[in-house]
Amino acid sequence: MARFVLVHGAWHGAWCFERLSAELERRGHESWAPDLPCDEVGLTVHDYAAVVGSHPDAIVVGHSLAGLTIPFVPAALSVFLAALVPVEERSSALDPEFHGTQRDELGRSFWPDLRTTHERLYPELDERDAALAFERLRPQAPVEPVLELPAGPRASIVTTGDRALRPEWQSRAARETLGVEPLELAAGHSPFLTHPRELADLLESLV
Repeated sequence: MARFVLVHGAWHGAWCFERLSAELERRGHESWAPDLPCDEVGLTVHDYAAVVGSHPDAIVVGHSLAGLTIPFVPAALSVFLAALVPVEERSSALDPEFHGTQRDELGRSFWPDLRTTHERLYPELDERDAALAFERLRPQAPVEPVLELPAGPRASIVTTGDRALRPEWQSRAARETLGVEPLELAAGHSPFLTHPRELADLLESLV
C-alpha cells in the first residue's frame, strides 16, 4: 500500500482528483488532496507548499502549475503530472491555442464562460463533465516560480494528447531538467477526469 498526495493546478481544487482518489483507494492505497488558496493574491509557492505540508513517506503528485509547488514539499517521490517544471525558459511550454482566460480587478486569471472553458481547457471532456468542472473552478492569482528542484527522487508523466502544456516541452523538461525518462499517458491535460484508471496504473507502477 502507498500513500499519494495529489496537488492541483491553476483554477482547480481538491475536487478534481475525486475519480483518481477513488481508483487509488479501490486498489488499497491512501490518497489525500489539499485545496490550495489559489484565489488569494500575494501568496508564493512556499505558501502553497506550507498548505500541502511535509510528506516524506508519500508520493506527491503535482499537476500543471503545481509543478512549481511540489519542489518544496518533502516527499518520498515527486511526480510531475502534465506539469510545469521550474526552469527559466517557459515561453514555449504552453500550446499557442491555449488561451481565453481573463483577469479580474485583482489581477487573477479566470475562465469567463463554459464555451471557452470547454474549447480551451477541457477539449477532451464531454459537455456534461465540462459543465460540472466549470462550475467548480476558481480564479488563479499570479504566483512566481522559484528555480529549485525537488531534493529527492523525481518522476514525470507526460500527457501525449495535451492541448494546454505541449507534450514535447514536458518530455524535454523531464529529461533535461528533472533528469528522468518520462512515462507517457495517452490523454489530455486533465487525465484525472478522463483517464483515472490509466493514470492510477502509472502511479501504481512508481510504488
